[in-house]
Amino acid sequence: MESLIFAGDKLNVHLSLLLTFCVRHCYLPCAFMDSVILPQVKNKCGDLADVDNYRAIALSNAETKIFETVILHYINDGNDCDIYQFGFKKEHSTGLCTSVVKRTIDYYLKRGSYVFACFIDFQKAFDRVNYWKLFNQMLDDGSVESGAWCSY
Repeated sequence: MESLIFAGDKLNVHLSLLLTFCVRHCYLPCAFMDSVILPQVKNKCGDLADVDNYRAIALSNAETKIFETVILHYINDGNDCDIYQFGFKKEHSTGLCTSVVKRTIDYYLKRGSYVFACFIDFQKAFDRVNYWKLFNQMLDDGSVESGAWCSY
């Protein structure tokens, strides 16, 4: 990070051009998606042998963190966000989302209609992902060798 902080204006211009091209062309270099995944203990007083007591932390390079910060500022700006998006927006919460759901249900019930809803709890979905199985499936599909997963 020190090299980026003290590099000067020339590096900032080139980095700005690179990030602008990435956004405009919807492409990221594969190096931007390289990360080291480390297990992090959720509860140090809990059972350290329990798989549910760990979560994955991804460490990425400095350029990727800068790019993510730029994208986060763009998202927080809120100009292109849907009015019903509640995540990643300042001053929005699940309480607002719940209010919208309740008002929608009330609207249809008052007009004599049925309301069907489906709720899915994704709380531990990512804690239970078998990354080795996922990566092996990607290797078997050939998507890793072709670089298809790198060109988002």
